[in-house]
Amino acid sequence: MLRRAARPFSAQTVWKMSLGHLALAFAVVQAMWPVVWILFGSLKSRQEFYTNPWGMPRSWQFSNYSDAFAIARVGDYLLNSLIVVALGLVILLFAAATTAYALARFSFPGRDAVSVIILATMMIPPDILTIPLFVVLRSLGLLGGFFGLAFIYAAGGFGMSVFLLRSYFLAVPVELEEAAVLEGASPLRILVHVILPLTLPGFLAVTIIQAMGMWNDLYLAFVFLRDPSSATVPLGLLNFFHREAIDWPRLLAALSILTLPVLVFYSLFQRRFVEGLTSGAVK
Repeated sequence: MLRRAARPFSAQTVWKMSLGHLALAFAVVQAMWPVVWILFGSLKSRQEFYTNPWGMPRSWQFSNYSDAFAIARVGDYLLNSLIVVALGLVILLFAAATTAYALARFSFPGRDAVSVIILATMMIPPDILTIPLFVVLRSLGLLGGFFGLAFIYAAGGFGMSVFLLRSYFLAVPVELEEAAVLEGASPLRILVHVILPLTLPGFLAVTIIQAMGMWNDLYLAFVFLRDPSSATVPLGLLNFFHREAIDWPRLLAALSILTLPVLVFYSLFQRRFVEGLTSGAVK
């Protein structure tokens, strides 16, 4: 079978492709330059940082990283953030998954009203809830602890998580659940062993989105964590801001260290994250 000879690209096509590649290159540089600047700044002395803020370091100050751990207790902040995020995700995923499954599969009076109320919570600014949440946590004896902050994080991401997971549960064939019921499985067992494996991209999308918000939060941690030893990453970074000056090299070294877990976590689940968002958009 004869094949047609490949037609040469026209000048207009080459010009459009060149503009597209140029735009992509500009976007990559724009996205990566702040990361490169942080890495270069973390390897400079304080004097060199102010005299040469944009260039490469002349003498590599790797001691900034060890000082960030020893002096600024970055390791403690990292551990505190991991504990709070893990607790918040466990509470959130359990509550959101069970609620979304009930809204997707069970019929009960007021189901539509419950859905509207849950989605309406996404429209409430969290700032106006600070005082009521403070009073509630104080009355429950959870103020200043990891559990109290984790519950607040879980409540803040509850509406969006239910909305996204419910769309995934509706896409699962009901026949699979009916077969599990015939085998004697309970609703919770069906959710864990049947629904969860089929909707794993949705769970990973919710996990990544909510984990990023919990990890980067400063305002709620500043209000509800009373003990300096319980400070999370954003709250602990405030220690680098002194009244006289800001210790930029050590601050940037701490940022480089604390950004690493986020980059590793996202790179491991990037494909699942994108798949979860794109699949959830058409369900």
